[in-house]
Order: sequence, then structure tokens, then C-alpha cells
Amino acid sequence: MTEANTSVATLPCDLAGSVSSGRSAAPVPPKKRRSRWKWAIAGLLTLSALCTACFVVPAQTLGQVIPGRALIDRGAAVTKPGSARAIGDRVEISGRPSYPPEGEFLFTTVAIDLDITVFEWIEAEVKDDFELQPREHILGDLTPRENRTRNLEMMNRSKDDAVVAALEFLGVPVEETGVGFNVVVSGGPADGLLTVGDVIIAVDGIEIGSLQSLRDQLIRKTPGESGVVTVENGATLEVRDVSIVWGEHPEGLDGGYVGIGEIVPRIEDLSQGIDVEIDTGSTGGPSAGLAFSLAIVDWLTEGELTGRQPIAVTGQIFVGGAVGNVGGVGQKAVAARSAGAVAFIVPETLTEEAEANAGDMRVFGVSTLAEAVEVLAELGGETDNLRIEP
Repeated sequence: MTEANTSVATLPCDLAGSVSSGRSAAPVPPKKRRSRWKWAIAGLLTLSALCTACFVVPAQTLGQVIPGRALIDRGAAVTKPGSARAIGDRVEISGRPSYPPEGEFLFTTVAIDLDITVFEWIEAEVKDDFELQPREHILGDLTPRENRTRNLEMMNRSKDDAVVAALEFLGVPVEETGVGFNVVVSGGPADGLLTVGDVIIAVDGIEIGSLQSLRDQLIRKTPGESGVVTVENGATLEVRDVSIVWGEHPEGLDGGYVGIGEIVPRIEDLSQGIDVEIDTGSTGGPSAGLAFSLAIVDWLTEGELTGRQPIAVTGQIFVGGAVGNVGGVGQKAVAARSAGAVAFIVPETLTEEAEANAGDMRVFGVSTLAEAVEVLAELGGETDNLRIEP
């Protein structure tokens, strides 16, 4: 019978050639233990490098998970909750008494990443408020730099519209002298005939002073028939008549279709000596217009329009006080809730989208600036005597 596992390792001879006697020699530490430490350290370093890569390396360029396929599509982008920022310390008003409020209106944003890290890709897969979508949904046919420039222009225009809408709400007379636009629809009736910078001042000889007067005329037109649009160049003041064939509205609305977008009424100076400045930094887009208008009304009137509470707001604003839709309302609700807002005022048609991510935060849908003020009254805001004398 062979005896197994009974041998004892002994120390080798020392330099004198003698060995210990009378007791068993201690075992030699196995060399494998040092190797295991090396492998453990190497594994930790590798894991650390992989974790770092998840946060900094674009998922589109990490490598191939499946032969011939990237981790995600190279044309993908991710949108996610941005921030909810207070407007109060960004407003400066001169030429009129102002009343800095104690409460705050918060304007909300959506964060967009065009180069998605692996970590963001994982978040988009597991979080409902992260969304992967094609870049063209965000950029259209623009480059990232062109899109950035356009968003900053839209923000500046939004601030101008917010000032006009607020002053009009406060009783300052508004005189509209034509209708401008910032988009000519490619392939539309006006393509090649009208240019950005033109201001429509008449249709078939009928004077156009406001957006409503333009709508009143177009509703009477028949698609396929010809008409004349009179425009004035905003820079040179040159007036010209343009023959146009009315098109059919792509959304099925009645009347004639011109094919212009981002319509902006031209307003004569209504400031009455009031100068309003809003510092928005590098934030772009038109979605803070309603928040700006409410903040201006709050600053120019006594009392606390917010009821001394943080209230988040999103929505485009137009001259006349109409509220327009914006994107990313669900993600903005997350940002508003995280910032501690007690309520979130959104365009009426987007109420359900905001409520889905609002948690315990109250959500109110509105279609006009006046309705937003009514909501603030319900929330405890001081809304009496919101008028200023010209």
C-alpha cells in the first residue's frame, strides 16, 4: 500500500552544511501565493481601467461587441434630465421700480450628449428618463456647431418675446407692425421666394400687422390658387411684392399654406423706458420663455407671485401670451423634482408626460400666460394688481 500525503518538507542545508535537529522544519511558503497577489493586483487595475473607460470612452468607438457591429449606433445620441435653475439672480431691470422676489421661478433644461459613454449607454438601457435617439432628431441637417448657434439665437429671441408678452400682460400697449419668420420650409410654396429677414406686411393688398391678421387672411385662401405677399426687408427696408401659389397645409389645416416657420411678430418699441436683461449664459433653445415672462411680471410688481416657493416652469412664449410646446418635458420633470420644486407648470398638452416623472411634485398644464398666473394664485401666489402704468 502506498502512503500518500505523509511527507514533510524540510529546510535545506544552511551555509554551514548543517540542518536543524530534534524538531520538524517549518514549511516553505508556496511561491504560488506571490503569483496570486500579482494576478489580483492586475485584475484590480484592469477592472479600474474598465470602469474609467465606461465614464470617458464613447460607446460608439469602444470597439466591436459583435463582429461588424459597434456597441451602439454611431448616429445615436442620448438625452437625459438636465438642471432646474433659478431665474431671480439672472434678471436685471432698470428704468422702472422693481421688487426682487423671495420665491423662485426655475427654468428647466435637458442635457444632450452626442458622444455617448458606455456608462451613459447602460443608464439609457435601465433608466426611463434616459433616452437614446438618432442624432438627426436633435440636429436635423445641421452640424453640432450650427445647431448650437441656432439654439442660442432661439434663446435670445425667446427672451425678447418673453419681455413683450410680460409687458403686454402688465398693461403696456403693444403695436405689431408685421410678421417675420426664421425658417423657410424647404420645398414649400415660399422656398426661393421669401428669405429669413423678410417681414410680411400685406397679403393680396390687405395690411398685415399681427400673426392673427396673417392667419385671418390665409384661412380665406384656396390651395393651388395664386396670391401676392408683400414683404419688407428688415435690414434694408426695401418693399417688394412676391407672387406665390398657396399650398396645402401639411397638418391638414384649412386655408392656404405659405411654408414659413418660427414666426415672430415685429413689435414697435414698447419698453416705456423699461430695460430688462436676462443672463442665460450658454443655455440655448426657446423653452424658458414662459418662465422668463413670469419672472419679469414678478419683478415688476409688488407681492410674491410664487408664494415664496420654488416653482419650475417650461414652455415657449409668444407675443400675445400663448404658450407653445417644448421637448423633453418628462426629463425636465425629473430635474425640477430634484431641485425641490413644489410645482411644475408645463404646456397643457404635455401635462401627462410631465406627471409620469413628477413623483409627488404637482403638475399644471396651461395654454396662456394668464392661465399660468391663475395657477400661481392657486398655489398661494399674490396675483392682485398685476398692472403697471405706462
